[in-house]
Amino acid sequence: MTVMNISDTASRTEELEEMAAKVAYSAARLPQIEDGTPEQARAMRAERGNPFAPQACDLHSVQDLEIPIGRGSVSARIYVPTPESVGKGCLVFYHGGGYVLSSVDDYDTVTQRIAAHSGCNVISIDYELAPDNKIKSIHQDGFDAYRWIIENANELGIDAQKVAIGGDSAGGNLTVAVTLACKRQGTPMPVLQILIYPSVDPSMSFNSIDEFAEGYFLTKRGMNWFRSHYLETPEQANDPDLQFLRQDLSGLPPAFLITAGFDPLRDEGQAYADKLSSFGVPVTHLCYQDMIHAFVSFAGGIVAGEDAIQKIAAELKQTLA
Repeated sequence: MTVMNISDTASRTEELEEMAAKVAYSAARLPQIEDGTPEQARAMRAERGNPFAPQACDLHSVQDLEIPIGRGSVSARIYVPTPESVGKGCLVFYHGGGYVLSSVDDYDTVTQRIAAHSGCNVISIDYELAPDNKIKSIHQDGFDAYRWIIENANELGIDAQKVAIGGDSAGGNLTVAVTLACKRQGTPMPVLQILIYPSVDPSMSFNSIDEFAEGYFLTKRGMNWFRSHYLETPEQANDPDLQFLRQDLSGLPPAFLITAGFDPLRDEGQAYADKLSSFGVPVTHLCYQDMIHAFVSFAGGIVAGEDAIQKIAAELKQTLA
């Protein structure tokens, strides 16, 4: 039986878990995204695929749809795990990829497994990417999609009173942005936010970014490359609207937050958990101490990734039941 190295605070073990180390080592030997264009990075990822993607599940239905937003529409995919799930709770999911890479297709089996293990519906949003779209436009699109889902819950076969939102990395950033937009605009809040190694500090000021600058899958150079594409200017990193750690977080829904011990984003995830708690928001924080960034996406090979998916699903099941 595999022992999980999990803490309720951000920390690391002496060494990476064996499979996480293999993924990190393999990634370091590949051409690096920061040495090419977004188009080249997308082509490389599409060609290589993800050999450690989670296994697919049998679900009641999977359907693609178009969601109208303020400036057009975004694609989405709705996963219904069982016939009994119709009319029940839902997770609105925003994928990671630094706002430059990835898609609903890339996360297909992750969202399948969340739906299957939780018994809840999942709607995965295929938001438009940078550099053609900048971060504030992506935030607005994510909010527009969430609001449309709430307003059209009956037609979608979900309970508008039991909608959670979540995402990983950049998708965690988008989750926070949408939740804060709900607060500002008086839109019904999600009942839960799932934050998987979220990016919450565009100024990149935390120690873990330098501690794990290279060799651990996500690199500091890669993070700067992402920023160069999704920010309007480098100075926008200090925009108060994007500095979530400086905002009033009172009244936000409970958070289930996951970090990884060898992740450049680890310390800002801890800081956001602490900030939420300081405003009285209930937070459950799990740090997988021997893991790298994106380990949930490698749940087909990294046991801790599947464990995290099951814990996310259990939290959804408890909250949305």
